[in-house]
Amino acid sequence: YAANAEYRDHSKSLNIIQSSSAIVSTISSSTLIWMILRSPQRLTTTRHRILFGMAVGDIIFSLSAANYNAMIPSDVDYISWNAQGNQATCSMLGFLTVLGAPMSLFYSCSLNIYFLAMVKYNKTDHYIRTKMEPFLHGIPIGISLMFAAALLATQGFNSDLGNGCISPVYDPPHCIGIEDGQVREGFEIPCGRGSDGPSEIIFFVAFTFVVFVSPTTIGVTLGMMYRHVSRQERRMGRYGEGALNHSAPQENNNTTTAASIDGGNGIINNMMRSIVTSVKSAVGRLSSRSNSNQ
Repeated sequence: YAANAEYRDHSKSLNIIQSSSAIVSTISSSTLIWMILRSPQRLTTTRHRILFGMAVGDIIFSLSAANYNAMIPSDVDYISWNAQGNQATCSMLGFLTVLGAPMSLFYSCSLNIYFLAMVKYNKTDHYIRTKMEPFLHGIPIGISLMFAAALLATQGFNSDLGNGCISPVYDPPHCIGIEDGQVREGFEIPCGRGSDGPSEIIFFVAFTFVVFVSPTTIGVTLGMMYRHVSRQERRMGRYGEGALNHSAPQENNNTTTAASIDGGNGIINNMMRSIVTSVKSAVGRLSSRSNSNQ
């Protein structure tokens, strides 16, 4: 009992920090949604729609973590601080957790893939919107709903003796020595709940997607973008802006060599012309956009 009391005190401190941080995260994501809806483009661009989905997923996950343990079953109040719920509230809490966390992560992958398509492969907005965007939304929402529904159907949402309900099997300390399916006197939830189904396998697959697949996708796409941009910068540093367009005529090698011998002035001039051209192009696009908005 002394060990349980010590763990309960630790659970209190951890849950207060977690729930308070989740409230801040909810406010931040809500602010992002507000900014998107208040912007001139609103939800008319693919980027804004992906960011909107990512913010919604974060809000769902943050709300599941901002309950100060009130939705944890009261059966484990001797080890979990402020546990005032039941199995129904625990299942709802687990459903929101498994729905929101993967959705937010997978939408982060979608955002990286979107930028990769634009930066490295020069895909147009029309191509991304018609060919790619259905998958950029369907995969995060579909996979998250699939895992959440599967665990709910197989009784895979149980108190994890911490600050959540994402344990595939219910096995608290008071169930030691009790057979699966039996309810100890003074408690309500049967011991071993979820052990007679595939909830553990489903949980392992979901855990693999969240912990390994999502970070790997994000890391690979970021690495590909970084490598592509680095190559472009090196090419511009050597030959100027025209090198980015492979169909554009290249400068005479003799001119470049002579300029390099002459203190590198040719390369510097090319870089300056490239910067001026980029600035003029950006100003032109902003002016045309302002005129179209008016």
